[in-house]
Amino acid sequence: MASGLAGVPLGAWLGAALLKRFPRAHPFICGGGLLVSAPAMALGMLLTQYYFYAPFVFMFIGEVALNLNWAIVADMSLISESLKKSLGSGDMESPSMSVQFRALQYALFLTCFVEVIGGAFFLITTKYIVRDKQKVDRAIAEAEAHTSEASSSQTHEENVAGE
Repeated sequence: MASGLAGVPLGAWLGAALLKRFPRAHPFICGGGLLVSAPAMALGMLLTQYYFYAPFVFMFIGEVALNLNWAIVADMSLISESLKKSLGSGDMESPSMSVQFRALQYALFLTCFVEVIGGAFFLITTKYIVRDKQKVDRAIAEAEAHTSEASSSQTHEENVAGE
């Protein structure tokens, strides 16, 4: 939640500030945010085995970078809607504007395609999640049993040695 509260306004501010100097700032911010987000979150997940705080820091950075997109994508969508309305009302009947609109529309459809892929992977995960959780639960139970056996046998050996 905090990453969203930081990332969305930061993305809006960066977009507004950089768009004045760089007309293509919005897609660069979105692309850069995604390219920073993926390795930061992957690193955060990889470090969980060795560190306690570092994964939280990297996941936060990754989520902030991911949330940079929200305000900008909404703005880009409004541009698309405005262009669509203008084309529909006959204000911009130039063929190049129609081509630009279609190109922007198709580019935005790419996100839908990625969402479908993500949804498919989540659905595939449903096949394995219960089995994998059971394996983890068994491994934890075995480790706890092994630990308690080791400590009780060590206590028994200490008692025998003390007699």
